[in-house]
Amino acid sequence: MITKTTMAMFGLAVSGLLAGCTETLDSKQIRTGGISADLEATAESASATTLKATLQVGGDESNTYVILSGGDRISAAADGEEVEMTAQGTGVYKAEFDVGAGDTEFRVVLDREDDEDAPDNVGTLPAPFDLEELPGEPVPRDEAITIAWSPSGSGDAMEIRVDGDCIFTERFDVPGDPGTFTIDAGELRSTSSQEPESCDVDVVISRSREGTTDNNLDDESKFWLRQVRKGSFTSAP
Repeated sequence: MITKTTMAMFGLAVSGLLAGCTETLDSKQIRTGGISADLEATAESASATTLKATLQVGGDESNTYVILSGGDRISAAADGEEVEMTAQGTGVYKAEFDVGAGDTEFRVVLDREDDEDAPDNVGTLPAPFDLEELPGEPVPRDEAITIAWSPSGSGDAMEIRVDGDCIFTERFDVPGDPGTFTIDAGELRSTSSQEPESCDVDVVISRSREGTTDNNLDDESKFWLRQVRKGSFTSAP
């Protein structure tokens, strides 16, 4: 039998989900095997990399984040330098390195006071590159756009993301890292069909490589290492 009380509790649960509320869990309350680590090393130049670790319970779709406490700590190392990662938000830890060369190895270590450590999170950066070509003049959305970068042919995964206030965000996979990519006429779509506008559009090019995560962590843990370059142009109706 469904009572008013049951319906009220159901309504509160739905409201909580819609609100996107997050929860936290003290690391002392969870075994290492229950922690999912989402690790990202992002180099925006050949001499600067940000390493970010997001710790959750239940995988990257979870809204429960792990707060390290007591003797639990997370650190990162690269190019002979070890840095303790600092909390930047709920369950998010970061470290900065003055290195961004291709094949630089990064290691992330989760030290536990009362449970298994997770020291074997390892990956290497893909080769750096430079953004060579973007349109200098406003480009109508019914014209093709060529984006170029070099060097090319890395063999790593490439992605281009284009985002602006007047267009829908688009992502393009670029197989084979050819050094050039053409966005065909009409692929960038106006957010308004009635009154399309011009706006500055951000272009983010990523070269990505997957690392490995420690077997003591949750199986959904992952480690991605990326070279990222950014530019912009004006998109016109």
